[in-house]
Parts: sequence; C-alpha cells; structure tokens
Amino acid sequence: MSFRGLSLLLPLALPVTLLGTAPAPEPVRLEIALTGLRSSDGNVVLCVWHSPKRFPDGKCEGEGTPLTVAAAPVVQVALPLAPGDYAVSLIHDENGNGKLDKNLLGIPKEGVGFSQNPKLMFSAPTYAATRFDVAADTTETIRMKYFL
Repeated sequence: MSFRGLSLLLPLALPVTLLGTAPAPEPVRLEIALTGLRSSDGNVVLCVWHSPKRFPDGKCEGEGTPLTVAAAPVVQVALPLAPGDYAVSLIHDENGNGKLDKNLLGIPKEGVGFSQNPKLMFSAPTYAATRFDVAADTTETIRMKYFL
C-alpha cells in the first residue's frame, strides 16, 4: 500500500481507536447491612456476584468477589463497585471452618442470606431472584435465615 493510500485510511481508523479508549465508569458504593445473626460466633462469608455463572457456589470462585468479616451484633460492609447488576450470597460460618455446614438431608445448619431476601424453599434461589442494580450508591439489607 502506498503512503497516499495509508493517509486516506488514517482518518477512518482514528475514531475506531478513540472508541476503544473510553474511561472506566467511576465506582459507586455498595453497602451491605446484615440483620438477624443469631450469635457473634465465627465469621460471615459474603460473595458479591456479577454474573449468574456458578451462583451461588458458596466459595465465590472465579465469578464473584469474596469477603470474610467477623460476626457481630451489627454487620455492615461497604464495597466500591463499577455500576451494574449484582447479587449477594452469604453464610454465617459459626464454627469458622470456612464452609456451610449441612445435616444429612442437606439442610443448612448455619445461617444463609441473599440479596433481595427471596423466600427460600428447597434450594438456593436463582441469580435472577437476587439480582439488583447498582447505578449509584446503594444499600442492600439482607436478613439471615436459619433452618435448624
């Protein structure tokens, strides 16, 4: 290609290049307020999900942002996030073993909670039932649920 041909393509390539360099959106603050803990034993393990993939596996591996905080009468956590759709799952790991303990029937022996506080029946809720939009600073209040 001649220099002249290249100079004709340059004005067309410049807008495409500029489109790919848009700045990332400013982070917003997600505050998670937890209610209903039955004790201050152990930890609360939170997972902030940005995708329905593998939701909720309890470990937050690869698809979410994990966070562990000490259990207390009042638990509040604030996180900076990019605007978008999210869901939160959490467990009250009372014995501190890093996992959700269940009985022989698979019923959780420790507390669980999800954003949007969906009604829990015989399985974990879907991402769609727990998702919420974070477009500006947002507070999500989650009630812990205990089955045993």
